[in-house]
Amino acid sequence: MTQFEDDARAGEADLGERIDRYIDELRTAGGIRSARVERAFRAVQRHRLLETFYHRGAEGRVRIRHDPAHPREEHLELIYADTVLATRYIDGLPASSTSQASLVARMLELLDLAEGMRVLEVGAGTGYNAALMAEIVGDQRLVITTDVLEDVVDQTARLLADAGYPRIRVLLRDGFEGAPADGPFDRIVATVGCSDLSPQWAGQLAGGGAMLVPLQHADGHPLVLLRRDGDVLRGKMVTWTGFMPVRGPLYIEDLWPRGMAMADPAEVVHEPDPEPRFGPPWSDEPCYRADDEADFLFFLGLADRRACSALDGPGLSDGLGGWATVARDGIRWWKDADLARELDRHYRDWDARGRPALGDYQVSFVPVDAACVPPPGGWQVERRFYRQLVTLGPAQPDP
Repeated sequence: MTQFEDDARAGEADLGERIDRYIDELRTAGGIRSARVERAFRAVQRHRLLETFYHRGAEGRVRIRHDPAHPREEHLELIYADTVLATRYIDGLPASSTSQASLVARMLELLDLAEGMRVLEVGAGTGYNAALMAEIVGDQRLVITTDVLEDVVDQTARLLADAGYPRIRVLLRDGFEGAPADGPFDRIVATVGCSDLSPQWAGQLAGGGAMLVPLQHADGHPLVLLRRDGDVLRGKMVTWTGFMPVRGPLYIEDLWPRGMAMADPAEVVHEPDPEPRFGPPWSDEPCYRADDEADFLFFLGLADRRACSALDGPGLSDGLGGWATVARDGIRWWKDADLARELDRHYRDWDARGRPALGDYQVSFVPVDAACVPPPGGWQVERRFYRQLVTLGPAQPDP
């Protein structure tokens, strides 16, 4: 045996151990739960579907030039971790990425894919998710992924082919259109944050099929899992996420406020609470919320269209600079004390209802040109193509 062969075997063993640790981390994070999803993660090598990517280090954003054929140890360390890795920036904002690995796994579990299913993905990313889905459904030709950026499509198709997935189709088009010539689809999944659902997706969904979409709501993209019932889409909210926003007709400007105005700390009023309103976040990173904090943010977004989020908690923004936020240690407000009182009222309403979690809501989507009545005791969100009807408790009756 040559030295080259020895080195190759050692490299394969090291990669196998790294993937084992990666799988263990994703299980611990609650992402991987089934044997079929675990098999897919073991089969698809994440590093083969990346080239240039970005990592946020101690000194800020770092651009990393990665060679998938000859990976460096320090790059593999970043890739085989429960991370999101941006791969493109446009105008200073991330425009494409490979999503956080545990979220990818969780979404695959929610899709409940089986052998022989036909799948449409909106948002190609690096092709990692498409390859994982192809492993589960058992035939690369059953998976179609779309993206609106030509360079993403070209690179993703090339990397997929090099990684052993040449028959996954990567289409250059606005995901709003779907892929009508290739439907119907048993599953439709979006991997970009959408302000609305596409009527084209509903028309391309097979009977008994399901769609999983990160849907814009109060500064985030909670996942909604839906099935078609005639012209209506029905389902439930699942978990809170944050995705890059979609481009094109599925993006709606100012559906909710986009953050809060900066304020001089000396001008901010702090009204402390004797007891915490929320539990601690599950991570020390500033972008992570406590579970009940995210639950209140969803409720706040239904109750008040001024709802948004800041680093210290959910809040209201009046669009004129004034705002109020509620954190574990109390309410902070700037310019407008009425916002603080209204925010406190919404919090007490949510608390009196039993602090409902995201999964306690049932949702329906009715075409905007169809007659419907808002659900008693529920909420209605007007989007571009659909009205979203939301209730707490058991599934709601036909609208």
